[in-house]
Amino acid sequence: MNSRERFKRQMHFERVDRPVRWETLGFWGQTVERWRKEGLPEDVAPDEYFEMDPRVYFPINSGFTRLPLDPLYEYEELERTESHVVFRGDDGIVRRVRADHAELSMPQWLRFPIESRKDWEEMLPRLEPGKQSRFGDWADLHARFDDCQYPLGLTICGAYGTQRNCFGEEKLAYVYYDDPDLVTDIMRWWLDFYIQLMTTVTENFPGLDYVIFWEDMAHKTGPLISPDFVRRFMMPYYAPLIDHIRSCGIDIIWVDTDGNADVLLDQFIASGVNVMCPFEIAADWEPQDVRKRWGHDLALIGGIDKRAVAEGGDVMRKEVMRKVPALLQDGGFIPCIDHATPPDTSFQAHREFVDLIRELGEKYGG
Repeated sequence: MNSRERFKRQMHFERVDRPVRWETLGFWGQTVERWRKEGLPEDVAPDEYFEMDPRVYFPINSGFTRLPLDPLYEYEELERTESHVVFRGDDGIVRRVRADHAELSMPQWLRFPIESRKDWEEMLPRLEPGKQSRFGDWADLHARFDDCQYPLGLTICGAYGTQRNCFGEEKLAYVYYDDPDLVTDIMRWWLDFYIQLMTTVTENFPGLDYVIFWEDMAHKTGPLISPDFVRRFMMPYYAPLIDHIRSCGIDIIWVDTDGNADVLLDQFIASGVNVMCPFEIAADWEPQDVRKRWGHDLALIGGIDKRAVAEGGDVMRKEVMRKVPALLQDGGFIPCIDHATPPDTSFQAHREFVDLIRELGEKYGG
């Protein structure tokens, strides 16, 4: 059984020879730097060292954590000091970051590309779905992926993810009240864009296994917008898009959101979503609780507390044992940590975690 078959069977609650070997969102760069000092060979990537299964997205400009802009904005540095840099990125967002190691902290978001309807109208030429430059060379894509042995997914910048990339979280909270028609127009574009893009992709390359929507629309205690606003500004567009995706032959519909979005699960599932990640434990979102409530309506990826893995030893083992055996036996679960592996996790601690997951996979995952 190859990685592609394994993933598809697991997401459909079918038996497999062993669970898919993934980490939910990979490894921080600083984590890898630390591990190099602790025994990870210099010429070996963590995925290779730990014999992870490939996780590959179809390489077209469909958006994901960013809007599907084509062309991109020009990068422009606006200010530089010893402590920070202010720049407009190719996504049109102005941000302030650390001058030394920008990746060590969250950026300070200063300005987003949409502040008025005029800004939206000026952005629209960058958001046409049919540009050939989005797709590249179909012959090359067939040559690279027709016989791939691993799952192949298409990324989508989600409904809330799109709204936030346009306005930023703070501005968006006001726009819902001040100009709801503009949000609705953006969502109508979103639905039309992705219907057209999915049609083009699947007509030219019918070999995709899943789609993944990036939302990141929740924090520690709940979603960033109310369930009522989700019902008004997201789900009227989610459901018809997912219906279209299924009509294109893809039935694994995955949403990625940080934080705790539990109060939104009924709406996501009703719209056709059947996979979610990463179930952050610091946000009190336990995968076994979701399974008890929703059963086989939702496959789960992640859900193992990164803090316990970093602690290692009995703390890690207790965290893993209280959820992984039962979820593996029930199916529809890929055991991995609840976000990217942070740099407070030692190489030895992660090896012990991987060893335990592999042991449980052999015992309960077949």
